[in-house]
Amino acid sequence: MAAVVSEGTFHLSDRQCFAILDWAGEQPQDGLVLRAFLASIALAALRPEEALALRVRDVEIAEDGASWLLVHRQAQERREKDSDRAGAVRRVPLCRDLAAILTEETIRRDLHPEDAIFALDDGRPLTAEVYRKVWRQARAAVLQAHELDSPLGRHVSALRDARIAAWLKNGDQTAGHILAVAECAGMSAPRLAERFADCLRKPTRDEIPWDRLEAALALPDLPSQPNRTARRP
Repeated sequence: MAAVVSEGTFHLSDRQCFAILDWAGEQPQDGLVLRAFLASIALAALRPEEALALRVRDVEIAEDGASWLLVHRQAQERREKDSDRAGAVRRVPLCRDLAAILTEETIRRDLHPEDAIFALDDGRPLTAEVYRKVWRQARAAVLQAHELDSPLGRHVSALRDARIAAWLKNGDQTAGHILAVAECAGMSAPRLAERFADCLRKPTRDEIPWDRLEAALALPDLPSQPNRTARRP
C-alpha cells in the first residue's frame, strides 16, 4: 500500500511503518529496545514522550486477552492543542503484537514494575536525541528517494499519525467511533476531525438526512395573532 497523500497530508503506509520497525530491530546495538519503543508509537498511537514514560506497571495484560496501556499525560502535552481532552491517565487498548513485544522486552531485561520499559542496552535512559538519530537513519534506509524529499515520515510522530489514520479509516466513523479514537489518542474530537479530515468519509448529498435536519431546526408554530396584554385603566 502506498503512502496516503491528500490535501498536503502525508501518512506512512503499514508496509513502511513495519519496515522501519524491522530495520530498527536489526541494529546490533540497542536494536530490540528501539524496535519496542517505535512499536509502542506505531501500534498504540502514543506520543514519543508518553512512550518514554511507560513503566512496567503501566502494561495491563489480562488472562481473557483484554490488555491495556496506562498512558500518563506529560508536561509537554499540556501545552499542545491536540491534547485538550487528555486526562491525567488514559487507557489505550493494547493489541496482541505490541503486548508480545513489551512482554519480551520486560523478560529480556528482567524488569520490575517500577522500571522504565525503554532503556538502552548499557542501562542509560533512551533519550529523544538517540531515537531521533535512529529515526533519521531508518527513514533514509526504508523510504524511496522521492519520498525522502517529501514531508512523509519526517518525524517519529508520523508513526502515531499513521495509526490514528488507520483507526479512523477502518471504523464506521459514527460519532461514537470518532470519540473513541479521540479518547485513545488523547485528543479532543474537534481537533481530531480537523487534523485528520482527509481520513473521514464525506457523506454524499443523498446520505444527509435533510428531513430530520429541517425538523430539528424548525421554529415552533407561532399563533396567527399575537397575544395583546390588556392595559390597565
